[in-house]
Amino acid sequence: MFGWMLGMLAVPVAFILSWKGYNRQTGNALLISLLPAGIVGFLTGRLLIFALTLPLVALGYSLFQSGQQERSPAQAAAWGLTTMAGCLFFFLFLYAQGTGSHPYHQLVRTIDAGIVNAGDMYRQSVDIPADMQEELAAVLTGMREWIPKILPALLISMLLVTVWMNQVIWNGLLLKTLPKLAPWQSYATWKLPEQLVWLPICAAACYLFGPDSWQVIALNGLIISGVLYFFQGLAVFFHLLDRWHIPGYLRILLYGILIIQSYGLILLSLLGVADIWMNLRPAPIEPDTPGTDAD
Repeated sequence: MFGWMLGMLAVPVAFILSWKGYNRQTGNALLISLLPAGIVGFLTGRLLIFALTLPLVALGYSLFQSGQQERSPAQAAAWGLTTMAGCLFFFLFLYAQGTGSHPYHQLVRTIDAGIVNAGDMYRQSVDIPADMQEELAAVLTGMREWIPKILPALLISMLLVTVWMNQVIWNGLLLKTLPKLAPWQSYATWKLPEQLVWLPICAAACYLFGPDSWQVIALNGLIISGVLYFFQGLAVFFHLLDRWHIPGYLRILLYGILIIQSYGLILLSLLGVADIWMNLRPAPIEPDTPGTDAD
């Protein structure tokens, strides 16, 4: 729970900057508020956790600047992702120089050890037949083989989800409280650039028809594409619910079905791709008219 709240740190940063406006006084107040948090992190031995929150502060500032410069939602997300990733790489580089260990390799070893320990604990706690032990060993071996291969896509997806959630919540909060300051319309109107559709197309082609050495890269591309078009598919889903005037109780039921069903995320990703050719949302995005709410 604390981790999720920490991941939303960019929301209050961007909201305060939007509400108060960026000036020297606001900037100094934000910096001063970080000072006691850094001292507490140093005294409690959690300085690394504090350092990892600083990219979220930078993300909040980046989103605010994108709103001020009237960038589209996709452009703002790209700038935010670049800012956050750059800060993370900088702090991880300092961590690697200070400790002498590569954070990525350390993460891979930790995940591998966790899989092995989980398998050992399960075998010790449950009396497993011989055939099921073979199946369990095969599953664990597959996880140990494939998780390191797709780990880059999983980490990038985590960054994408973090940027997306902060951006959507911040803009939605402004639409509810300070609509004239909201940089974009409601989330149901947001779209990805049409040229981005070549990413899943090329990734799928490389995975199906390319040499074996390309398959891991293509699989990572497919995972990232699925996350991106899930965002667009969810926006299309919200738009259709508003367009068809679906009542609130039925919407909650549909949300629950999407969350429970394992293929719900895949369907939303396909819906996001289909929106490019089928134009399921005929109303164009108007990023230069902040504060207007979509039906």
